[in-house]
Amino acid sequence: MNKTGLLLISALLALAGCGDSSHSGSSQSSAPTSITGIVLQDETPITKARIEAMDSAGKVIANTEVGGDGHYRISIPVGAKYPVVLSARFEGEGSPLKAAVTSDLATDQNISSVTTIVVNTAMNLGGLTETNLAKAAGAAISQRKSTGGSGGSAGFKGDPTKQYGGWH
Repeated sequence: MNKTGLLLISALLALAGCGDSSHSGSSQSSAPTSITGIVLQDETPITKARIEAMDSAGKVIANTEVGGDGHYRISIPVGAKYPVVLSARFEGEGSPLKAAVTSDLATDQNISSVTTIVVNTAMNLGGLTETNLAKAAGAAISQRKSTGGSGGSAGFKGDPTKQYGGWH
């Protein structure tokens, strides 16, 4: 397992000591947030995609295009209700790739098949709460390991302690 995978597991373990995190974790931003990252399909950058950001009410609050190198930058407006789901649609893909951003503290977020597993699993567990996202991230790591993947680190850019609600 690589360093990023170990950091993610450490963040998951730290969550256990954070108290009750079963609340929705919905918050509102007080300043605009710029999120950057890369869109990956099977660890290959997607160079042509459209990204939409939807707030916790399901309202599209921002959109952007992916650059020729697979990177994107999207500006989340003041007052956005978190968690925000980033959806990347690209040619040849039926379902969008997704990632969840739970706080305006997050400024780096890749969008990949791993982050899509996390979002979909958390939704199936009852919604994008910190608890559900932690369980879903653990499941994504397990799934990547069982399929011969890199241990689940693909798509987890930046400090995972700042993702999923600012774990401590």
